[in-house]
Amino acid sequence: MSKLSSFLPWSLWVLYTLNMNVHFSPEAQRREQTPVDNLFFSEFMPDADGDAVKVYLYGLMQCRYPSMGDISIHEALNLSEGTVKTAFVYWQSKGLVRIRRDEPLEVEYLTVLQPAVTTAVPLKYQALVSSLRELMSPRQLNMNELGHIYDCIEVFNLEERTVLELVSYCMEEKGRNVRIQYVLAVARSWAEAGIVTYEDARAYIDRVSLRRHGAAAVLRRWNKRRAPTLDEMALYDSWVKDWGFDDEAILAVCPRLTNTTSPSFEALGDRLRELYEQHKVTVADIAADTAAVGDEREFARMVFARMGKVAAPTKEEARQLGVYAAALPREVILLAAEECADAQRPFGLLKTVLKEFMETGVATEDQAAQALAARKAAMKGNSAQSRKKNTLLNYAQTTGKKVDYTAISLDLDEL
Repeated sequence: MSKLSSFLPWSLWVLYTLNMNVHFSPEAQRREQTPVDNLFFSEFMPDADGDAVKVYLYGLMQCRYPSMGDISIHEALNLSEGTVKTAFVYWQSKGLVRIRRDEPLEVEYLTVLQPAVTTAVPLKYQALVSSLRELMSPRQLNMNELGHIYDCIEVFNLEERTVLELVSYCMEEKGRNVRIQYVLAVARSWAEAGIVTYEDARAYIDRVSLRRHGAAAVLRRWNKRRAPTLDEMALYDSWVKDWGFDDEAILAVCPRLTNTTSPSFEALGDRLRELYEQHKVTVADIAADTAAVGDEREFARMVFARMGKVAAPTKEEARQLGVYAAALPREVILLAAEECADAQRPFGLLKTVLKEFMETGVATEDQAAQALAARKAAMKGNSAQSRKKNTLLNYAQTTGKKVDYTAISLDLDEL
C-alpha cells in the first residue's frame, strides 16, 4: 500500500483506487438543503411575483444539484415555458442571473451581492435601459455593454431615441445577438454622417429600406442609379403578392428586356403577366422558359440563314416560327426555308408554304420535298400563263392607256 493510503480512510481509498463517480441519489438530493442568501428574501423577493420566486428557487436548487435538472423547470413547477423564460428575464434585469442563450434556454446564476456592484444604472439612463431591455428581451446587456451604449450619447452626441433606433437597426442587420462593437461602429458612422436626432435616424433607415426594396434591385439590374418611385414599388409588390413571384424570379425575367432601348416596369410587368398566365412563377419555371425561348430564337436564326436573310429575326418572327415548329418537324421547316431563299419576301413565302404543309398533312422531309417540287411546277405553269397575258397587255398598251399595277400587287404575308 502506498503512502497515500495512510492519509485516507478505508472507504475513500476504495473510491480513489476504483476511480468511481460519487453522487447523491435522487431520493437523497430531495432531502438535501439549498442555501439561499437572506438578501434575496429581504431585497428581491418582496417585489417579485410568486411564479418568479418559484422559478428562481427551483433553478437555484438545480445549480447546486445538477442531476435535479433531469426534469425541466416548467414541468416540475407546472408552468409554461414562456412563464419560466419571463421569470428569468425579470431576474436578469435585477442582476441575479445572466441568460447565456435563448434557444435552448441557458441561464447562469450570479451571487446576490453582485447587483450592488455590477448593475447600478445611472438615474438619467434608467428609462433608456428599461426600453433597451424590452427591445432586446430576453437578451440583456451587461454593465460593460451598457457603458458603450452610454458612449453613443456622451461621445457621439446621439439622442436617446436615436440610440433605440440604432440598436433596433443593428439587430435587424446582424440578429438579436449583435455584438456591441458593431453597434458602436454604426453609431460612429452615424455621428460622422450627422445622424444624431430621431428624425435623422428614421430618414436614414427609410432610405436604406428603400434601397433594399425589390424595385430598387430591378433598377440596379438596368444600371439606373435612382430610387424607385412609389408607383414602381406598388407595381412590384403586386407581382409578389398577387401573382406569387419572389425577388429572384422577378430578377430572372429582367434579361428579357435587354434588347429594348429603355426597359420599364410596365414592360417587365407584361413579361411577368405572360409567365403568370402560363403558371410559371418560380425561378426554375422561368429558367426552363428562358431556355426554351433561347432555343426558339436560335432556330429562327437558322431559318433566316437558310433563307439568306442577313437581319436577325425579330421576337415576333421567332414566335411565329415557334408556332410552326410545334406542328412541323424542324427539318421540314429548314428545307422549305431553302426553297424560299430567292423570293422577294422570303419570310412571307415561307409562312405560306408552311401553312400549305399543315393543311395537306406534310410531316416528313420526303413529303416536303415532293410538295415543294409540285409547287414549283405549278408556279412555272402559272408563270407561263402570266407571260402570255403580259404579251396581250403590252399589245393593248399601244392604245396609250396606262395600267395601275399596284391594284394587282399581292402581300405574301397575308397568303
